[in-house]
Amino acid sequence: MMSYEELLKAWRGERESEGLSKLPEDFYARASGLISELREKLRMADPKALRTRLVRRELENVEKMLEDIFGRRLEKVVRGLMAGEPLDLEKLTPEERELFSSLEEDFRSARKFLEDLLRGSLKAPKKAGGPVKVRARQGKLMLVRITADIPAIVGSDMRTHGPFKRGDIAFIPRENAMALVRKGLAVEVELA
Repeated sequence: MMSYEELLKAWRGERESEGLSKLPEDFYARASGLISELREKLRMADPKALRTRLVRRELENVEKMLEDIFGRRLEKVVRGLMAGEPLDLEKLTPEERELFSSLEEDFRSARKFLEDLLRGSLKAPKKAGGPVKVRARQGKLMLVRITADIPAIVGSDMRTHGPFKRGDIAFIPRENAMALVRKGLAVEVELA
């Protein structure tokens, strides 16, 4: 299981690194173990005890750090793919390799579509399908590029998203994403 200090070190490393930082292969499994342990402590604790409040706060911090780590890593991957760079498999965890491989295929298809278009040959893009694409189009999340600095928002999923800087790319709840698009604060990013 991961310690709070290890998670804090990984979080700082991801925030300070321009590209993806190297995480251990079992990073998410160990982080999940930390969350499970903290939740178990809360379940067994006296709700009024000081120790319980401290554990609750620690759990909140762990969740925020993990959301930030994953969000930053996703943004770095998307930025790299938009620039035509391949996935850096050495720095991805097994879970990320699985999640992001379909993104890489989608970006490759999008680049191919653009190349064909610029040659004057319009071909319908092939449906690439995949877990990220399904979530982005049919599920609750939508991939957007932020067009203005926006403070953190509480999404329809009751999670905090942001704050965002102009040019950031993020998956946010579809309902919130559409509101930002209508206000001219974001544009939808098509995956294929």
